[in-house]
Amino acid sequence: MEPFLVHIRCDTDGYTHAITEDEFAAGRHEGRFRAVCGHEVLAAPMIEEPGRFDPECREVLREGAAPSVPTQERRRLRWRTRR
Repeated sequence: MEPFLVHIRCDTDGYTHAITEDEFAAGRHEGRFRAVCGHEVLAAPMIEEPGRFDPECREVLREGAAPSVPTQERRRLRWRTRR
């Protein structure tokens, strides 16, 4: 079964990256996602038009293997932590 991918434009590099459904669910509250290429995507405002598709994501998807997203360490935002 093909993995479901979400395409999100990154605010830092301007490329549109491929994000797996699981990674999208994990990062949706912070607006930060790990792309299939390993880049940490900071989601651009949704009113922005899509940028060029990231060449590294394209290469990973062309390889034909199911994209495995490199693991990332989830960190809590300082203003949300209680001391």
